[in-house]
Amino acid sequence: MTGKLKIRQIAELTGLSPSTVSRVLAGKANVSPQAKEKVFTHARNMGILRDIPASRLLMNSLLICAPPAAFSPYEDLYYYEVIQQITAEVARFDIHIRKCALEVNDPDIAVFMQALHQSDADGIIIIGIDDVMLYRLAAESNKPVVMVNAKDREMRLDCVSADHYSLGYSAANFLFLKGHRPVLLFTDLRRETMMQRLDGFKRACLEHHIVFDEATHLLINHGNGKELARESFEKYLREHTHESLPSAIICGSTPIAHATLEALTARGLQVPEDISLISMDFEHDLKTLTPMNFTSMLLPCRELGSEAVYILQSRLTRATGAKFNLLLQGKIHTGQSVADVKWKRKGLYHTAS
Repeated sequence: MTGKLKIRQIAELTGLSPSTVSRVLAGKANVSPQAKEKVFTHARNMGILRDIPASRLLMNSLLICAPPAAFSPYEDLYYYEVIQQITAEVARFDIHIRKCALEVNDPDIAVFMQALHQSDADGIIIIGIDDVMLYRLAAESNKPVVMVNAKDREMRLDCVSADHYSLGYSAANFLFLKGHRPVLLFTDLRRETMMQRLDGFKRACLEHHIVFDEATHLLINHGNGKELARESFEKYLREHTHESLPSAIICGSTPIAHATLEALTARGLQVPEDISLISMDFEHDLKTLTPMNFTSMLLPCRELGSEAVYILQSRLTRATGAKFNLLLQGKIHTGQSVADVKWKRKGLYHTAS
């Protein structure tokens, strides 16, 4: 059966015009979600979309919205790598990518609306932005939208994120099982994802019968940069005696881990002989060289970009399907920055009931 005959047959089955069916199968944006669902249902039954993951991504242009730092390899390298993977995934589909820089909190809605209503914006990926109004406008755009490292509490948008709760839990649990008490979480809490890591950390404390105390177990860095982290941790060291320092520290990012290591070294403390460190890190081809092989909780990074494209691809053919949140797991990389002190600390610490 020729392409024209298939289009004509689908038009008869759906009650839509052949031109509408043609626009849907060509990935055009000016078609309602209901019409797309009808066309794709019959096209799938006829075998036209039999291998949809490997076939053409049914769009001509993709809009990526992210914080300004995410578009530079010298600033937010994590989100930059996510965007690089998105670009690599859609490259074989000959899709034009448009970028829109927005602040994490209180983004410029007028700038977003201008980008959203461009005629060639067929699909949208929103990365690392926390704003309810922006989510609502994206959901009402009648365009396929996928969010990365964010969550729509009104449950109208598809989301893919690292499982930050499990990451925080697993990092703490790893240290507790090696006998470390107390453990300090040194992180910034500007985003919901960081709060989820803190909740996971608290859960690990609970399971190991440790009463979470903010003064003992949490140090907040106001930002993610190395210099601010160095200042925060040096202040922390000045306010604590050697005996009151933690047995191990979970650093919320690689810059925080580098700053912590430098401050400890300047104080004459060795890692892991005196204090153990875990970094929240990620794997990629351009990973910055570190002064030591950190034990790290590896976050999914480029995997977020791949999954975002696959979800978008699925949403293009199932416009009215149920929305969902996809959580990607991390993994522990065992380096040289964590000591096993269980044998030394056995029986030294009283646990709360």
